[in-house]
Amino acid sequence: LNMSYSDRIKESNLCWLGLAEDHAFSDRIGLLTMNWLGLQEEYAISIPQILGFTIAVLILRHATSLLPWSLKKPESSPQRAQHTKVLRKQMTPIGKFVLASQTENRQSIITFFIALSNKIGHQPMGITDFERLWESRIMSEKRHERFDCCVSSAGGYFEKLDKLFHDYASEPTHPDDIQETKERIIDFLTRPIDVHDKLWQAELSHGLLGASGAILHSDELKAKGHNTETLALFRNHHCLCDGVSLSAAVADLSNESEELRDKILYNIETHKERILRTSFIRRALSFIVGSLTYYVFGSIVALTLQAWNMIVSSNPFEEFMKRGSCAERSVSWKYLASVEDAKRVTKSIKKGAKLNDLFVACLTSAIERQYECLGRNKRNTTSVNLIVTTHLRGGIILPGESIGNKIGAFAVTTPFKSKAGSSIKRLRTISKALQLMKRTPAPQISYLITSFISNYLPKCVAQYALVKANCHSVA
Repeated sequence: LNMSYSDRIKESNLCWLGLAEDHAFSDRIGLLTMNWLGLQEEYAISIPQILGFTIAVLILRHATSLLPWSLKKPESSPQRAQHTKVLRKQMTPIGKFVLASQTENRQSIITFFIALSNKIGHQPMGITDFERLWESRIMSEKRHERFDCCVSSAGGYFEKLDKLFHDYASEPTHPDDIQETKERIIDFLTRPIDVHDKLWQAELSHGLLGASGAILHSDELKAKGHNTETLALFRNHHCLCDGVSLSAAVADLSNESEELRDKILYNIETHKERILRTSFIRRALSFIVGSLTYYVFGSIVALTLQAWNMIVSSNPFEEFMKRGSCAERSVSWKYLASVEDAKRVTKSIKKGAKLNDLFVACLTSAIERQYECLGRNKRNTTSVNLIVTTHLRGGIILPGESIGNKIGAFAVTTPFKSKAGSSIKRLRTISKALQLMKRTPAPQISYLITSFISNYLPKCVAQYALVKANCHSVA
């Protein structure tokens, strides 16, 4: 069995889901996570100034812990490793928030699939093979203990479960066509997860190459000697972990897991050495000026933009929901380009543009087309608000660290093509708006306020904050 990123997943088109449209459009045309954290700055600007001072103190207190170079290797600090092990039993503030804020029609569930092609003569991956990989690479070092836990009846904590692997994973028949594959994905997205029973579920099936429709270029693979495929569906409740943590767990299943860990540690050490080569005075001045610029002036910009968007923005799809115009959920995906080609095109359009900017632009285009389909002869809408989630540690999970929810979010206004003039101009506008918000501590502010709400305020406050403080975002 060879579950190598380079030899299997890349060659057989690792497919992440694209859009999942839920209830057409009031519950916000969504990405797979369906967990709209939003921003909660409404409370920072609507209550006495003492709360603002408290938030500033909390930001400064947690600032250094959010910087990758301030993190130690787990093996170099036994006391910290022991402390982390204890914290794994406690649910993260974001995990508590998504539990408190989810509704029957808006479940906080992350869903994805991986499609693998198998060469002629190679045995396709079955549930037994997957179990061996899971036990040897995920659970052997007790790095991701939360996968064996459930939410306690009292809430706020994880409890160890005594379940077998087959209680989480199953091996159904392989889909006969792409429509059946989509129906299974929709079921994974919409069927609630009983968090007091288990937090994740997986399904593996294998059949003839191209049968499920999950591998887009199956004809090319058949020409290279591939004849079967394996489809792996996975879902988990967001209180278990975020998407970055899930990616780290998937990476641990690969043959290159040790190499990936070494690269992460090498880059961190290189960054620390580069900082230490500068003089102490220069580092001190840089820290002071950077802190003032980022946390003080950046907070003012972030809160001002948040307040402005909350006042002037609207959700163009609300009018359809008021008329009862709702549709069943649909799932779709499309191959656009390789990651390398997408990065090259994005950087050629605007200096400093990121791949995520292109993704946001594509999402905005999809929303615009859906609005045009529903809103013929309706009022002209030129832009929508989106919630962009950000991992507070740069999108990495250090070796030895467990999965969790270390994410923040901010709202950004994205223009329709009719306003931007062209797709290229829209991408430039979106990239500029995202870069502005990334220069502010908006994700940290949202994380801290969300933590405060989930830890100290009633459940109804979390639901209210999710609806009222997300700037009428549609995704």
